[in-house]
Amino acid sequence: MKNEVKNEVKTIIITGASDGLGKALAELCIANKMHVVNISRRPLIIKGATNIPCDLANEQDIIKAAKEIQDKYSNFSALVNCAGIITFEEANKNTYPEIEKVIKVNTLAPIFLTSQLFDLIKQNEADVLNVGSTSGTKGSKLGTIYGTSKWALRGASENLRLELGHTSCRVIQFNPGGMETNLFKKCHGKDFDNPKEWMSPQEIAKIMFFILNLPKQIEISEIIINRKSAARGAHRA
Repeated sequence: MKNEVKNEVKTIIITGASDGLGKALAELCIANKMHVVNISRRPLIIKGATNIPCDLANEQDIIKAAKEIQDKYSNFSALVNCAGIITFEEANKNTYPEIEKVIKVNTLAPIFLTSQLFDLIKQNEADVLNVGSTSGTKGSKLGTIYGTSKWALRGASENLRLELGHTSCRVIQFNPGGMETNLFKKCHGKDFDNPKEWMSPQEIAKIMFFILNLPKQIEISEIIINRKSAARGAHRA
């Protein structure tokens, strides 16, 4: 895969580009002379990135972020809803605030941000890439809340694809398995037992980048990327 960008590609909006997969994609885009607008609580400190501070669990923050994009960065080629949080608990240990936060960030935020930018998406013939998870394609032990949030996002992508079917906009549901990021540590306060068995976010970002830069006549509507060791084992992520 060649990391080449067409001349018309100018700006890409990425939620959660300050860390993990979002950061890996942002760095790749910037290296290919694209302008990245990062929407997250923490900034992405790299030349070529613009940061819009936003708590994606907060409705008003999303509205303000969308307004800033409309006013300053309206000519974008893609919206990548990448931000997410994770939780793995037994069903009887899930609290309402925890459930609410996961659903807000993983499901409501991408749906609402897309809604706020919908007219510009159609005007720009921009693509929407929603980052889901393999947990949103199958059952997952202890993953009731996280899996549910990703299943719902997957359904949102399918319906959005139908709504934009008469346009040149592409809707891509991107479902990677477990990656070596800080997502797990943020949830459990500890690192992976065997981090090298998990996928590299930089390698996954290359796949995202490639899909987004395919000719418009090609739409990868959904892709599932399994972790090789996970495909063999009892626990799959």
